[in-house]
Amino acid sequence: MHVGHLRSTIIGESICRMLEYMGHDVVRANHVGDWGTQFGMLIAYMREAFPDYETNLPDIKDLDGYYKAARGRFDSDPVFKKLSQETVVKLQAYDETCIRAWNMICEVSREYFKIIYKRLHINVDEYGESFYNKMIPPMVEELTAKGLIQEDSTTTSPSKPKAVSMASGKASAVFTLVTPKLDPWVLGFTKTGNPSD
Repeated sequence: MHVGHLRSTIIGESICRMLEYMGHDVVRANHVGDWGTQFGMLIAYMREAFPDYETNLPDIKDLDGYYKAARGRFDSDPVFKKLSQETVVKLQAYDETCIRAWNMICEVSREYFKIIYKRLHINVDEYGESFYNKMIPPMVEELTAKGLIQEDSTTTSPSKPKAVSMASGKASAVFTLVTPKLDPWVLGFTKTGNPSD
């Protein structure tokens, strides 16, 4: 884990400091990627590599190594890839065993983030993508009723189970959290995702 893993946070923090120096009031809302395909992949890999993970906590402190091993399986094994996609659908439906594994992984990540945040004097309010999951259906309903949304047939297919997309999570973040604070403008920083996920 290094500062590059938090580049949007670091860029956002730098801009916040400049704006505060210029006298602006700044609200820091960190939209953390704690939901989605990568977590389906990590949970599926945890079940495979550590079948007794619920009673015997695995040591996954080497998150880079753990992620690379899981990603290697995801990229090279179509059966594992399908299992990962099915697992993320279960996670987003709040399956209890998926949520327990997800909490373990998030907690390890959070501990590493805290070390970097402390070293760089970063203080943010964390809003993971998971925070918005239950807000997405009403948001989509409201935007559809207003004629502001259309379905993109390329987002799902028979080989890719339907799940909450990254775009709807980000839209929900703006719609739910940021919109009430539009006084007078908002800056957002994000990274380009992997289109194959």
